Amino acid sequence: MSILYFFVELLASVLEGYIGIRFAGTILEAKKERKQTFLITVLAAVVMSGFVVIFNSFELFSYITVAFGVVGISIIVNFLYKCKFSQAFLISCFYFMCLNYIDFLAITVVGAILQDADYSKIVVTTHSMMRIRQMVICKGVLVLTYLFAKHFIKFKFDTHSFKHYMILTMGGTVGIVYLINNSLNVVNYTDVFNWGNFTIIIILSWVSVYLWQKSKHEEDMTKFMEMRNALLEENYKGLNAAYSANAKVYHDFNNHINVLHQYLQNGDSIAALAYLESLSEPIRVLLEKTWTGNDVIDVIINSKLKKMEDNNIKTSINVEFPNNSDIVSSDICTILSNLLDNAIEACMKNIYDKNKWINITIRIINAMLVFKIENGNEIIPTINNTRLLTSKDDHRFHGWGLKSVESAVEKYEGIVQHTIMDNKFQVVVTLNYNIVNRITDVSE
Repeated sequence: MSILYFFVELLASVLEGYIGIRFAGTILEAKKERKQTFLITVLAAVVMSGFVVIFNSFELFSYITVAFGVVGISIIVNFLYKCKFSQAFLISCFYFMCLNYIDFLAITVVGAILQDADYSKIVVTTHSMMRIRQMVICKGVLVLTYLFAKHFIKFKFDTHSFKHYMILTMGGTVGIVYLINNSLNVVNYTDVFNWGNFTIIIILSWVSVYLWQKSKHEEDMTKFMEMRNALLEENYKGLNAAYSANAKVYHDFNNHINVLHQYLQNGDSIAALAYLESLSEPIRVLLEKTWTGNDVIDVIINSKLKKMEDNNIKTSINVEFPNNSDIVSSDICTILSNLLDNAIEACMKNIYDKNKWINITIRIINAMLVFKIENGNEIIPTINNTRLLTSKDDHRFHGWGLKSVESAVEKYEGIVQHTIMDNKFQVVVTLNYNIVNRITDVSE
């Protein structure tokens, strides 16, 4: 029987460790489920379980064992999912809070149903068939709870609400420890009632934080849209000004023709050429050079190129754009303008002239449009959970530029990738697009 008890304890511990690590991956939205990740998770769960079995040989239930599990899973999650240790620790604490909640709530309910006041003591202090039966019940509930949470609860870990999650987890842990100590003394329906009240309080607390977080997210999204509209307005300002000037030229077309006719009739070709130059100035400013044939891209590149020249930034441009794609001009403006603004800002911070350069590449690969912006960089950018963080002082304001790029990229099921090398920073944006047929009406 001792061998049976040993294997049951080991399997239960492996299951707890495995679910704990996978639960953390779900919360952190880990999308890369590689075979290596699975093997490391299983191996880590087995190793931790070995230590737990050793601890259990001295005392079947101990807060020291729980603390070991919290720290162990925190370290594994930190290593496996490349998150901050504080985040891994919080998720691990929350998981063990839920784990002990499930275990002792089930023990209390079964003990009350059996009307056995010493049921909890027997389960947590002795190797017995009663303990094995209870472990099967508890681990079954744990598996079902994990599967339910994984498939039906779309929870996103928000680092901005970290302190609120920590307070709730600490408060919940204190409450569970209190209820566990009561259940270890005696089991009756009063304990079941107390566990029920605690459950209601915990659920209401977490729902309140969730609703607050959702409200804050909606408020931030409203600000995001306002900032994005302001960004688009700013980027189109030069375009609209040039087109307005050009429209004025066309509006006064007959008058301009008459003026030119008078100059030429009087034989003043120099004045006529000067007048033509003044008329073509709006077009020359708008499209000083045609790079792709797409007005938005050409205007953005030309306007940013002027800024680069003013700041002695060397450039290399190799671009193309698909005809009749379904990529919206405003999204192109958002992506390209922000990427170039960030590259220019980085170069302007560089001390050495050799690091003041920007390479602009836009390429068509199959049915994908790839933007690759490279720039010299002497300051290592800050990246958290694969997300590039702004280096500007006002993070709440300037961070919207980066978020607007991500939002535009998501519309085309694209990806944003960052690469940091010696004195070089590279960002690659990949967009999926479709060819659309545009019908143009031509009036005779």
